[in-house]
Formats: sequence, C-alpha cells, structure tokens
Amino acid sequence: MKKKFIYSLFLFVALFSACSTDLDVVGQYKETLVVYGLLDQTQAKQYIKINKAFLGEGNAFTYAQIKDSTQFVNSLNVKLQKLDGFGNMVLERTLTPDNSIIKDPGVFYAPDQTNVIYSVDNVTLGPGFFNTNNTYKLIVTNGETGTVVSSNTGLITDIGAFLSPTATSSAFGFIVPGNPNAAVNISWNSARYARMYQVLLRFNYLDSNLTGNDTNHIDWLFPVQTTQGLTGNETMLEEVKGQSYLQFIGSQFLTKPLPDKARRALKTDVILISGADDLNTFIEVNAPSTGIVQEKPEFTNITNGLGIFSSRYNKAPFSKNLSRYTLDSLACGQYTKHYKFLNGQGQLINCP
Repeated sequence: MKKKFIYSLFLFVALFSACSTDLDVVGQYKETLVVYGLLDQTQAKQYIKINKAFLGEGNAFTYAQIKDSTQFVNSLNVKLQKLDGFGNMVLERTLTPDNSIIKDPGVFYAPDQTNVIYSVDNVTLGPGFFNTNNTYKLIVTNGETGTVVSSNTGLITDIGAFLSPTATSSAFGFIVPGNPNAAVNISWNSARYARMYQVLLRFNYLDSNLTGNDTNHIDWLFPVQTTQGLTGNETMLEEVKGQSYLQFIGSQFLTKPLPDKARRALKTDVILISGADDLNTFIEVNAPSTGIVQEKPEFTNITNGLGIFSSRYNKAPFSKNLSRYTLDSLACGQYTKHYKFLNGQGQLINCP
C-alpha cells in the first residue's frame, strides 16, 4: 500500500511538472489610453496629454524609444463638451494636435517623438464656454480601433480678493526693524470645489549689465494645503518668515552669474494655485511611499482608460514692492550681500 501511494505521488508530480509553470505576464495585447488633462479657465489655452500604456517582451526602455509603443499617430478624435445641470451637451469643441511644447530628453524620448498633446484655445472655445455652474466632459475616440475613453470635471471658482495682504496694504515687509524674523501672512478664503492650494512667491529682479538691463525672476513654491470641504469660505493661511525668505533668495543666486553693474529687486508676486478634489487624490495616491508597504492603490477617473481629468485655478498675481528695510537686508544681509543688490535708497554699497 505504501509503495502504491509513493508511486501515485510520483506520477502526480511528474504530470504536474510536465505542465508549464511559467507566468505569462505579457498576455494578449489590450489597448489602454493614458490621459492627463486639467481645465483652467484662467489660461488662454487648454491642453490634454494622451499616451499609450505598453508592455512587451524584452527591454521596456527599448520600447519606450519606439514611437508606436507610446503614441497614437493621427488616429485620435478629442472632444470637449460643455454639459448643463442635467448632463445634456450644450456645446462641443474639437482639440487638435499641438507640437508647440518641446518634449524633454529622457527615457521616453527619441528623435521622431513629440509631446502627445491636444489643445484648444479660448478663442476657439468662444466667450462664455467656461462657467462654474456647468460640468465638462472629455471624450477621446481612436478612429482606427473604436476605443472610447471619457471623463467629467467641474471648474473651480475664483477665490475673490486676498484677505491679507490687501490692495491697500503697504509694501511687503519681510524684514522689519527690531524683528529680523517677522512673518508676512498670506491668507485667503477657499473657493468652491477647490481641495488643494499652493502659494507661489515670485521674486522679480533686474540685472544691470554693460549690454543693457535683463529682467528675470525666481519662484518659491510652498507645500500643498488641503481644505476640509468643497463648499468654500474656509480661511487658509501661509506664513512666510523673513529670514527664510532671504535664505531662499540667497540659495537661488549661488550659481547665477553676477551682473556687471548692480541688481535691483523689483515687485514680489503672490500667485495662488488651486486644484480640484480628484487632482488632489491623484497626487496623494502617486506620491512616494514612506512606509514599509510600498504597494499603492490605483486611482484614475478616466472611464475605460487611465490617468486624470480634473481642474485647477491660477489666481491672478498679487504684486507689491518690498519695503525699504527689506531692500536694505537684501543688500547687506548674510545670505544675499554678495549678489550686488541695491539697498532701499537705490545704492550699491560695500557691506561688512
């Protein structure tokens, strides 16, 4: 009986091992469209990026260099529809291929590849196309295969005026006498449908050279803040410390050439960037993992595809001059005194 059992076990193992145990991870080809698009009514042009997802036997880096692996060539029909409160189409516009944005070199770059972007300008959309009371539907159709993907989004409303600084407030005083680390508070009330916010400070400056004047800027992007709800009117705050402000500016000029004559600080702009709920979720899900578990859930709001179609809103820049004491600190402060900044009286001085 024991011999018979051993023989039967041997026969089972032999038959089982004769079957293929290799896992075929490639499988049969399935067309997958990957869509990235953010509607922003403050911009003159709307962009939608569309790629293929790909998988094949061999080196994936090699596939990434092949145009047909990652791009659809003259086969897509891209429509943007304006819907009423009942989901009925009010207007429809067509997006066209746009090669104006050059593709950066990298893994997904080859000489014959371009950015796979479709765009439509607001002139083509027409006046009144964007309205925060409407929703918008993106429909992408592959004319060769019949594959259709779609997604819907609303628009973020304007936050209105900043609570601080106000239009009548004085110049930005990042440094004040007797308090070198004073804070400038930037505050606002959240807008309807906005889940995430980022403050961007843009430091504008002018370099005087022998060949003329050159105007430029550096940007300081603060961490993302999220709202509790989506109905708006939540008070949001970003605190900017004076020494942190000077330290950031100093760090940005470490590798920039000095002007021939002098450098003048111009107005500083406050730009407020907001994003919708779906966009915030997409960013959070795709953020780098910091814990032991590295596997992440997949998030997409593209029906029959992958990616994100959502909205954002760029608040028009709020600009102010720098206070005289802040300009003096730029000229002679420990982080910036080596960069030829003019002081509050417009003078270039030798600082200790």
